[in-house]
Amino acid sequence: MTVTVGVIGCGSISRFHFAGIEKYGARVKWVCDLNPAAAQPYAGKFSAAYTADYREILADPEVKAVFVNVISSLHKEMCLAAIQAGKAVICEKTLATNADDALEIVRLAEKKGTIFYTSYMKRFIPAVVKAKELMPSLETIFSTYIRTYQPWGPIWETTPTEGFFYTPPGGSSTVVKNYGGGVLVCGGSHILDLTVFFLGRPTRLFATMFTPEGRDYDLLASALMQTSNGVVHWEAAGHPLTRIGFHRDGWDKRIEINGTRGRLEILSAKWDEVFHKDSLLIHYDNTSGAVTEYRYSPGSPFDRAVAFFLSNIEQGTQGTQSRLTGYDVDELIAHINLSARTGKAVDIDWRIR
Repeated sequence: MTVTVGVIGCGSISRFHFAGIEKYGARVKWVCDLNPAAAQPYAGKFSAAYTADYREILADPEVKAVFVNVISSLHKEMCLAAIQAGKAVICEKTLATNADDALEIVRLAEKKGTIFYTSYMKRFIPAVVKAKELMPSLETIFSTYIRTYQPWGPIWETTPTEGFFYTPPGGSSTVVKNYGGGVLVCGGSHILDLTVFFLGRPTRLFATMFTPEGRDYDLLASALMQTSNGVVHWEAAGHPLTRIGFHRDGWDKRIEINGTRGRLEILSAKWDEVFHKDSLLIHYDNTSGAVTEYRYSPGSPFDRAVAFFLSNIEQGTQGTQSRLTGYDVDELIAHINLSARTGKAVDIDWRIR
């Protein structure tokens, strides 16, 4: 019998989770959203019950796992309640809007033995999966370059006067209220997760950030990080360039890992265009001199992530992805902010291992 789930939050990101759930064959018993119009298409498609109160889902003993797809500022309340209710949890990124809240969530999950995932689905991009497999062939890794440049339009030259990126006098922008920051949080979080995924937890970093005058969010975050696998040159930017990147569409996500016996280069498509844009891995083997390209057909990493999460939940095991994944990213975000604010390099205080 397949796992029965409830989905909390039916906004734009949820369509990828619902598609993954459908392909896996899980049963959706509940859908929840404050906006009935957002939830009803999924309620109809999956013959699921609708509620505006997520606690109804948590009270249902048939539900074994919940997807938390709401804005990050609501994650803590919902994740803690779900853990206390004995449900496995799959939570969208970022886990919380600050490292203290993320720590509280994962500590409770660890204490209760709850199967808990933060859905950093870029671990499941085919080029990333293959690169992870090939990492041992690089031997000693000494340097990594990892960045995400995201096309945010003419936001450097023009100050928004309305909408998502507008910062009202004396108030907060929607991007900060909902997610806790600018490009560091919204774009950089994924590549912070990939930094840990490939190289392990950094031990020390020095960071700089750029926040335009009159705004409360960053457009650029850069860091040098020390790891047990060499130095990491890390950067996230929201930019106006329209024709850069792998597909010349302004989206430029690139990872280059250098070792004593070779190099791996990863290029991937914009996160919501994976159904028609491919990913690429280039492997240089210094021993043979061969350069091998792995070009993968378009396909959603959400599908692969959801299948991984649900299969482990069915088996009653956490699997190879740690409960701490979301905390790791939020702690790095906190230390990047600290370093940029003080202008000093900082040792990273990992408060749970």
